[in-house]
Amino acid sequence: MSADEGFPRLKPAFTAVLDIEPGLPIGALSSGPTLVWVKIKSGTLKSHPDFPTPVNATLISGADWIHGDPSGSVQRLDVRSVFKTEDGSLLNFSYLGLIQMDPAIASIFTGEAKPGLVTNWSAITHKFIQTGAEQYKSLADGVFVAVGRFHVSEGGVAVEYKISQVVST
Repeated sequence: MSADEGFPRLKPAFTAVLDIEPGLPIGALSSGPTLVWVKIKSGTLKSHPDFPTPVNATLISGADWIHGDPSGSVQRLDVRSVFKTEDGSLLNFSYLGLIQMDPAIASIFTGEAKPGLVTNWSAITHKFIQTGAEQYKSLADGVFVAVGRFHVSEGGVAVEYKISQVVST
């Protein structure tokens, strides 16, 4: 028996690109962490060419509730959004995750990042997809994980996610 036997594999599924606005600090909560609300102003969700369920969707609405750990080294993500596919179906797309902070990412959070900055893949998330559309219902039964990075341009900040489905061996 191999030491790697039984571990799941990752199947490339989607790329998401989300254009975000600067965060609005809510402040320190009574439970301890700080809270920042970030509006997602636009975005796309596109399936990988080899993924069996084709998706080409645009963002209708979305936001991130970011909870900062007291140490400042980790930011916890809580994203809720809705995408509309080319055929008019709606996908509820949400995820939980975290960002390991480094100086480049911190410069984005403070508004000091310069255009041209592309960060490391420091965001790690677990995605959830829900829909009432029959042709996409299989997505609700999948387990999806992703890594994300930030892109800073003259036009603002975008977050790019590479999303994979967790599959059994």
